[in-house]
Amino acid sequence: MTAPRPRWLVIAVLAASLAVNVGWVATHLAWLRPLAVGAEAPPFALPRIEAGGAPGATVELSALRGRVVVVEFWATWCGPCLRALPVIDAAARRWGDQVVVIAVNVDDRAKARALFDAEGYRLTLVADDGETSARYGAHTLPHTVVIDRAGAVVAVPGHAGAVIAAVERARAQR
Repeated sequence: MTAPRPRWLVIAVLAASLAVNVGWVATHLAWLRPLAVGAEAPPFALPRIEAGGAPGATVELSALRGRVVVVEFWATWCGPCLRALPVIDAAARRWGDQVVVIAVNVDDRAKARALFDAEGYRLTLVADDGETSARYGAHTLPHTVVIDRAGAVVAVPGHAGAVIAAVERARAQR
């Protein structure tokens, strides 16, 4: 008569596990949807990367509403990323305060800061938290997302030239 107890215990544990997973999915649907043009950009709050890779003040996407935002996911080991950064930095200098470029480093904070200092980049350098790159679909690098003044994704271009064109279109919108 003791055999049925373990079976019910296993069923109870499985049912509880299923309930927890269904609950998580139901409350995180936005995280599971692929990033799409026209959708609201997922919020983030990421720390700036300071000297030596130390975390600094937090940069929040919500605080940038009203400005065009470029979110550039990159890594220090990524050749295409390293070729795109100077192009995007030069464009950001031309755009001035109308456009904010957030360079989200996904690997070594200290190396990223050293690279930015050596090259004189003026992009906003922040560290990925692992969740943000996943929510933005940054499965390959570089991965760029252009967000309009209202906070909607307007483009997920594949190369620096397309980024510049997407930003120009977003800047033209009023």
